[in-house]
Parts: sequence; structure tokens; C-alpha cells
Amino acid sequence: MVRITFKGASQEVGRSAFLIDDGDKILFDYGVKLTPKGTEYPLPVKTNLNAAIISHAHLDHSGNLPHLFQETNCLCYMTPPTLDIARILWFDTLKIAGLEGMDAKFDKDEIAKTEKHTFPVGYNKPMDITENTSMVFYDAGHIAGSALTELRLRNKTLVYSGDYRYTETRLHNPAEFEKIKECDYFITESTYGDRDHPNRKETEKEFVGMVQDTIDKGGHALLPSFAVGRSQEILDVLHEYHVEAPIYFDGMGQKVALVYLANPTYVKDHKFLKKALDKVNWVKNFKMRKKALKEPSIIVCTSGMMQGGSVYAYLPEIYNDPNSSILLTGYQVAETPGRILLDTGKINIEGLVVKVKARVKHFDFSAHAGRDELFNAIKKMNPEKVICVHGDAEITKKFAKSIKEEGFEPVVPELGKEVEL
Repeated sequence: MVRITFKGASQEVGRSAFLIDDGDKILFDYGVKLTPKGTEYPLPVKTNLNAAIISHAHLDHSGNLPHLFQETNCLCYMTPPTLDIARILWFDTLKIAGLEGMDAKFDKDEIAKTEKHTFPVGYNKPMDITENTSMVFYDAGHIAGSALTELRLRNKTLVYSGDYRYTETRLHNPAEFEKIKECDYFITESTYGDRDHPNRKETEKEFVGMVQDTIDKGGHALLPSFAVGRSQEILDVLHEYHVEAPIYFDGMGQKVALVYLANPTYVKDHKFLKKALDKVNWVKNFKMRKKALKEPSIIVCTSGMMQGGSVYAYLPEIYNDPNSSILLTGYQVAETPGRILLDTGKINIEGLVVKVKARVKHFDFSAHAGRDELFNAIKKMNPEKVICVHGDAEITKKFAKSIKEEGFEPVVPELGKEVEL
């Protein structure tokens, strides 16, 4: 009998954490949920773990892992880029917590312990993680190092998707579901279980057109982007379409870009990305920020939802300029500054709520699978049961209903509950 206890990401997006019990106890992911009201954590794991497996580095999947190592000494498995990027995010969490006088739930010692107990594993390399359990990672096509996990238990095979794209994107090939030959239980993300994404090529062309139009008008194109994956992708797009303007790259995305460059086999076209990154101006100090604002320019910076970050070094000079634009390329969670800006045209700058005269537009560059991709993956896996996680409650239930209509058996777990498969 296989049991799964859902410690997070159950009818919600964020704090992914799933405890698999087949005699051996395996934990998939241990993330956090960042909300405008604060950070939410997964439910505690009160058992001796045999192993932990991290699908990718985004904070909602890896952000609370060092806290786990306050009480466990199990081995943890992830790809090399996942460890490198997660380490950047963990130390950034400590930095932000220190600035805000908050508790990060872990410290540098726990990060060091996490690294000590992590065994980096590449794609397509089967690994015995207990006497009765083995695993293999396949490319999930989400960010550098993101992995689908095929977990072979005593009598069953379980596949955990993490986050994935089943179609090709700028930086990544499609998720490698075709390499998985057997799947009894499929734990899949449900983020976009109710809709598909627009055509990526058309989105790119519209995005670049608006960037170039902004430059032609003598303005600044301010591009707040997620540090992991999105900022690197945006720079790659700008290079592909030969946008004629100086490009400035600011914020934590720089550190992540170095990880991408150091792991060429985890990027679809490493040489092209390197050319794109070599072409831009890496902002190192206040002087460079001032220079970026003295000429029509493109500024790629953090954060993607405008919750702090280097974007606020530029906003005071840009928000009141109708020739400039603020282009958002990531999902904007309700009540975040980015979402408020899209809904109201206003933003809070240093305690003052101002009306933004610059043009504001959102573009869908999602790294998650759309509805059709999710069903393509389910049909390819052809499992006994489909466990729907990592999706808002309403979307997950709608997705599960569609899964049932397609002839599969869905499971919509509740937070903290155990399901026997």
C-alpha cells in the first residue's frame, strides 16, 4: 500500500511538500508560499525520512528545505543547477529576513548542512535511494535543472511532475515524458488546469514590438522579471529579435544567469544565451543605474511581482513618463504590487501611492504547462490515478472533473490529509 500525506500545495499554489510512504518514507519538495501578508510554510514532517527529493529550485518547492535539516540527516537528491540556484535563494531569504527583522526559519548552518547532505544527480541516471526504492530524473522543461521524477517503489511506479512545460520554450526543450515507460500514480501540477497559454512566438513578437516602440518614443522599457528563469529568457528574446537599444541587467537574476552559464547541458541553446548575456550591461552600482536612465533603454530587473527588488531603483524616474512602459511577464498574485498596478494603474513608491502614466501591460511567458499540455502528459503516463496538486482550489476541482471525463481517476487532496493509493 502506498500512502501520500499532503503537507502543502493541496488546492493551493505554493509550499509544495508531499510525503510518500511505502515502508520507505520519501519527501517530495519542501517549499514556502509567499503571500502579501507573509510567508506560509508546509506542515511539519514528523517522521524519520529515508530521502528527500527536490524537483527544482523555485522557493515554492525548495524554500524551506534547510529548516527540514534541523531535525533530519537523510540524503537529499536534486540536479546540480537546482542546488546552485536554491543556495542563492536561501541566502537571499536570510538577507531579506535580516533587513525586515523576520525569522527565516533557518540559518547559515542549516544551509551548510543541507548542502552536505545533498547528492546532486543529473538527468537519465537511475539511482537507488533505499534498498527497495530507486529514482531517475528527466528534464521537466521548466527552469534549468527542473526535473520530472520517476520513483520506483516496491510494487508500484510513481511519477512526480514538479512544474513543467510539455512544449518547447526559448531556453528549454519539452518535458521528457516520452522517456518514462511505466506510471501507476501520477502527481501532477494543476496550475493552469483550466486554460491554455497563447502562442509563445506571437507573444514574443508583441512583447518585442512594444519594447521597440517604447525606445522609438524616447522612453525606458522597464521589465520587472523573476530572477530564476524569466529574466534570462527575456534577455534571450531581446537578443533574438535584435532590439536596437542598450540593455541593462540588474538584480539577483545576474547570479542565477551565472548558474545557467555554468551548466550548459541544462539549457537548450547555451551558446545563444551566452551571446545574449555578453551583450547586455550588468548593473554593478548606483552609477550604472543613473546611466541607464540617461538614455532610452531596456532595463531587466527584479522582482517579477514588484515586491521589492531593484525595480524600485528605476520606478521613481519612469512611472510618470507616458513614453516609457512597464512590461510584466510573470503571473501576478492577488494583492501584490504588480497585480495592483495591472488592476488599478497605481503603485506604492516609498509610501506614496501614485498614478502611473507609463504604459503598463502583461505578457504571458509562463513556464508552466497549459491545460492541453497537462492532458498530453496524463495520456502519455496513462496512470491508475492522477493526483492533482499545485493549483488553486477552484481550478484543481475543475481540472479533476475534466480528468474524470477523459476516463482517468483523479484525486484532489486536502492539506494535511493522507491518501491511500
